[in-house]
Amino acid sequence: MKISIVIPAHNEEGNLEVLISRLVPVLEEHEETLDYELVIVNDNSSDRTPAIIEQLAGENPRIMPVHRHSSPGFGNAVKEGFKNATGDVIIPVMGDLSDDPQDIPKLVSKIEEGYDIAYGSRFTAGGATDGYPHAKMIANRTFNNVVRLLFGIRHKDITNAFKAYRKEVLQTIGVDNLEANGFDLTVEIPLKAHIMGFSSAEVPASWHGRERGEAKLKLSQNASKYGKRLLKLFIAGNIISLRDLLGSVISGSKIKLLGALVFGILVLLGIFSFSGYSNIFETIRNVSMYYIFLGFAAVLTSFFMRTWRWSVLLRTSGYVVPRDILFKSLMFGFFLNYLIPARAGDLARGAALKATEKTPMGISMSTIVIERAMDMFVLALMLAGGAMFVSGSGTMLTVTIATLAVAFLLVVLLAFVYKYDAFISRKLEKRIPSIQGFMSTMKEGLYRIYSNPSALILSTAISVPVWLFEISGVYIAAMAIGYKIQFPLAAVAGITSFLGQTIPVTPAGIGVYEGTMVGVFTLFDIPLSTGISLALVDHFVRASVTIIFGMISMVHLGFASRRYFAVARGSPHKEPEDT
Repeated sequence: MKISIVIPAHNEEGNLEVLISRLVPVLEEHEETLDYELVIVNDNSSDRTPAIIEQLAGENPRIMPVHRHSSPGFGNAVKEGFKNATGDVIIPVMGDLSDDPQDIPKLVSKIEEGYDIAYGSRFTAGGATDGYPHAKMIANRTFNNVVRLLFGIRHKDITNAFKAYRKEVLQTIGVDNLEANGFDLTVEIPLKAHIMGFSSAEVPASWHGRERGEAKLKLSQNASKYGKRLLKLFIAGNIISLRDLLGSVISGSKIKLLGALVFGILVLLGIFSFSGYSNIFETIRNVSMYYIFLGFAAVLTSFFMRTWRWSVLLRTSGYVVPRDILFKSLMFGFFLNYLIPARAGDLARGAALKATEKTPMGISMSTIVIERAMDMFVLALMLAGGAMFVSGSGTMLTVTIATLAVAFLLVVLLAFVYKYDAFISRKLEKRIPSIQGFMSTMKEGLYRIYSNPSALILSTAISVPVWLFEISGVYIAAMAIGYKIQFPLAAVAGITSFLGQTIPVTPAGIGVYEGTMVGVFTLFDIPLSTGISLALVDHFVRASVTIIFGMISMVHLGFASRRYFAVARGSPHKEPEDT
């Protein structure tokens, strides 16, 4: 494997000879870098840099001099070096001695493992900086963390130019398609590669402050360039990534979705008309923000508990998935269930795990159905307890029995699938060619979970705090509007509304959720305006958690799934050995 080192140089007469004297011995003493070339790009230098490059090239036939006399800029110089490089792996190295040549073999080794890009990171374990300006450090860490948040990249030093690229990465992106002329090229290339689904890894690297010459990166001059480049890539990347991810799980008429939304709003307006708009608006206007944030925390905690429970079930099925991916997949699923009244979110959870962690759909869907059965069982018990405490209403008893019946039916469904998997596969294989593999993995996962009663007990036990925190949201919403209710009543109203919301009628259960909760409160002589105000505040808090974290999760999963969809389309991306 041939290695191309691309060195952009603008007025580096005091550094180039020292750099080459350090680079060559390192490259020649490591087996993975023995076949190398040094592409030194003179970028409109006004000192002795051009002459020194020619002198070095005369002394070493592996040095390729490239001279640029127009369109100055770090980005343009690097792109010119890429065009002239002939290696299988291409590594930009700064001409100011800031990059440590000893780190190059580590980057190449990571590429040999099968990764498409190896990031040289100054800020991961084992990395180091010497003489890094304080102001630039603050700007660097802020910008990198913003990039990580927006794109879901785990690497800590995206902006460092010191990276190793497999040649195919630059060919796929197209050097002529790169827009950056300056240092923002260090952001454009890795993010475009990330959007295209290329794999990457992080390698500790050392950085040394410039001792001779003038620094080329001016913080004040480049801040806006970095920001504009990041925003443009974020928008373009989301258009591509979300089209694939959402397209894999969403179908149906937009007119139907709009109709369902309008129907929900009309139901809500109908409830308003009975209770009086002015009373509701006055109550909500005086809501306590302290309790709003407390309710937000309670609902968010319930999602953390759900993530823990799902992790237990998946691990028992034989699949260990990082908690952050599980949380994001969970939030993505709930977010879609909020937007689309067809319960597409449950399918989306499985699709997200398959696209990011290669977890079979059969495993994901079996664990999700088990979750639903546990939810129904726990909700039925809580509803029964709450109803017994606040009322002996036959209606509540009926709802409790119905909830237990749903839990029982889900268990029966899983048992049927487990016993008659071959029959189901035969009946559906013409319509769904992949059904046999789906049923096989589902059966395997169900067997492992069934064979581990401790995991079942733990998962069921976790379901209790999941719903206690959910119910707490209703109780806290009452306090937010200055109205105190008994916790058992909050449980009855909340659980009944949760169950009503699962019926796929309107997006986010708009109207259905509020109408169900108001109906329960009316049975206990709570004023209509108070009931609707409480329901609206509670629904607002739940929607805020779901939408905020759901959107962030959707974006991260969209980018994280790029490799899966690239491979699915037949891209020749090489698979890393350890993934």
